Amino acid sequence: MAAALLLQASQQTCAFSPASIIIPQKTSPSLARDSTIEAIPSSLQATTSHNNNSDNTKEASNDNNADGRNYISALPDRRNIIQKTVASILLANVLSMLPSIPSTANAVDLTLLDTQAKKFKKVPAFAIVDGKTGIPFMILRNTGSATAFFFTSLDGANAVLADAKRDAAERDEETQAVWANARISAITMEFALKLAKGRPKAMAQNGTKLFDTVYDLVPSLQALSDGQRMDKTGLYNEQGRVPLFYMNEFETGPDPEVVAASGGMDKTNRIPVFFEKKDLLEQWTKKYDPDRSGKVPEPEVKVMDLVDTFSTMVGGMSMSSIDARVAKNLYPIASLESRKQAVECEKARADGVPAYKLGQMNAVGGK
Repeated sequence: MAAALLLQASQQTCAFSPASIIIPQKTSPSLARDSTIEAIPSSLQATTSHNNNSDNTKEASNDNNADGRNYISALPDRRNIIQKTVASILLANVLSMLPSIPSTANAVDLTLLDTQAKKFKKVPAFAIVDGKTGIPFMILRNTGSATAFFFTSLDGANAVLADAKRDAAERDEETQAVWANARISAITMEFALKLAKGRPKAMAQNGTKLFDTVYDLVPSLQALSDGQRMDKTGLYNEQGRVPLFYMNEFETGPDPEVVAASGGMDKTNRIPVFFEKKDLLEQWTKKYDPDRSGKVPEPEVKVMDLVDTFSTMVGGMSMSSIDARVAKNLYPIASLESRKQAVECEKARADGVPAYKLGQMNAVGGK
């Protein structure tokens, strides 16, 4: 019953809607007035079908030379798990190569989950789906569970998809048909985090059995590299870990919804957390050293894991490595580039096709 309620809530926050996203101008004022990080309105429209009025203008990727094998091989602890079965050499050989973090299927408070996940509704994530149906591609492991992947970087998702399609082109017609309509779809991180907690079952192409699912997040290579340099514990050698970057001294205004709900009593500042270290440094410079004089000492950049942070936020566990103050007051901020890319992905989505269809999957092999 809880899973059904969770899915219902998740479906309301699946897709990015280009019509409801405002892209901030390059001349945005500093974060002191929240004008940059508030640029996307809080009322992201809930859609599972395409906005018929959106135009089809596309924006070229900044990295046309990304290679799926290079992308994944640069991730930690690469493993060769390729099986000699149709399609298993595709998505399996570019995604299923990292040790998984321990999964938790503990019951969560759905109201709290919804409240906390909404903090990530302005952050896009990218998934590989069938462009005609919205059905995601998942790796079906020998354990009987299927793993789906959400990328924080469009470049990462494109690299993996391009590699899979190159491999498919060298295989039989059946394999080629599986990947013929594969494309990148943009969803919200709110939706991804809810799925990661709810783990709804999904049915494969043959339609005879429902499989347990796991939803993993894949950071950009640069973010992962930065996280590994800053945290020497080996945490970011595990699959599914996503570094979040912040500074204790860098705050922004209180959450208007929290202020309203508390009757004006709670005006605690929020702490911006970024998915890329370079974005954090750029925004800090805009606010505290706009002339780039270098005279203002740069505070220490800190890192924490998204998975552990979100578990702390929803009460599933309390991690000693997570600053409770940050977890309570965090304000996730996606890069301007990723938000623009999400808009372009949404414009390219066919009318009437869901951004991400729950309960079904295009299964490919893996251990």
